[in-house]
Amino acid sequence: SHSLCSRLRPSRRRHQASAMSAGDPNGHGMPSHLTFFMQVSFNTAGSVILMPWTFATLGYVSGPLLMALFFGVTLKAQSYLNRAAVDGRAGAARTLKELVTGMAGRRLGAAAAGLQAANLLLVMPAELDVTATALQYVVNARPGSAAHCNIIYVLVVAVPAVLVTQVVRRFGHKTGALACTSFALIVTKCALIVYGILRHADLYASDAAPVLGTGAAALSAGTYTWPNLFSALGNFLWVFAPVFLNTELVAEMQKPHHVHCQLLMACCCMFALYAVVGIVGARTWGLSVQDPINLQLPYDWVGVTVNVLLLYSAWLDYLISEIVFTGYVQEIFEPGFDKGDFSAGACARWFAYSMPANTCALVLISTVPQLETLVGVIVATSVTLSSWTIPALAGLHWGRRPVKD
Repeated sequence: SHSLCSRLRPSRRRHQASAMSAGDPNGHGMPSHLTFFMQVSFNTAGSVILMPWTFATLGYVSGPLLMALFFGVTLKAQSYLNRAAVDGRAGAARTLKELVTGMAGRRLGAAAAGLQAANLLLVMPAELDVTATALQYVVNARPGSAAHCNIIYVLVVAVPAVLVTQVVRRFGHKTGALACTSFALIVTKCALIVYGILRHADLYASDAAPVLGTGAAALSAGTYTWPNLFSALGNFLWVFAPVFLNTELVAEMQKPHHVHCQLLMACCCMFALYAVVGIVGARTWGLSVQDPINLQLPYDWVGVTVNVLLLYSAWLDYLISEIVFTGYVQEIFEPGFDKGDFSAGACARWFAYSMPANTCALVLISTVPQLETLVGVIVATSVTLSSWTIPALAGLHWGRRPVKD
């Protein structure tokens, strides 16, 4: 999903980074196909499960059209940041904060950095919820038994992530390999969701409307309420938020000037995945389709496989978000901390830095237990401001600057 932003850590020498920033084809940057995989994987990992309900609410014809509109606005906003990152007038920016600072000054740069941190902090409980419920589906414990308790699955997911964070303190060159693996698993997961729905097409009535506001069944069922409509529209911002990753990708790309084409291709790929899963789910199971869809699949090899794949991708998202946010906390309290120091004192301090993120995630998942509520909070705060407001303001400031030779 988009929460895996700012994961890339510069590990190359300065002259290599300069070659990449200039778009030198002989540079040792990341190939365009890897950045494509990363953008798709990190936005899509836990998002596709929301699309059947979204299109059942908005119409399985009008829904994709609205999604295309939202994606187009997001792409336009992101283009301001991409152009500034590529032409170099904002400096050799390697993070969103550095780029926005170079475009519009320190205050907006600090706001962008704060929104990135807030996004990480808020995404963690959402990913924890997805992971824990997927694991609970796979275990399939008898209702009422001790093994059916939600808190057990939350702890089973969260505790290993805390332990791994104490050892793995940064992500480096393996990020691209993880993205390629995740991309293959996402395509597999989407295909299995579609197959699982079509395999059990007769479970529910096909009563969803093609166009928003025209379904008699939806009108009688009270589907067209403002909370449902805003939640469904907000999902389009949640499932495509390149702002959290794209600046870092430009800094790592072998050919940065390809970022516009790369992002457009990634957007088209995500649109296709979301549209196929969403339209099939809404058209086949109608208004009975649930949010998220993975928990509604009948318990068979298809449903178990989908949830195992989701378990992997969502847990990895949670883990990386935790590691990066821990790094943010560490930079605030101890900028000179050596991440390669594993002495008792250093380990104790790193453990303390990792506690705010995990504590906040556990508190939020306990007090806001529904995934759609968590997604709504994130969309209404960090995602909307980061995807549309920050790029628009930065673009306005940038457009007033004279072009220098």
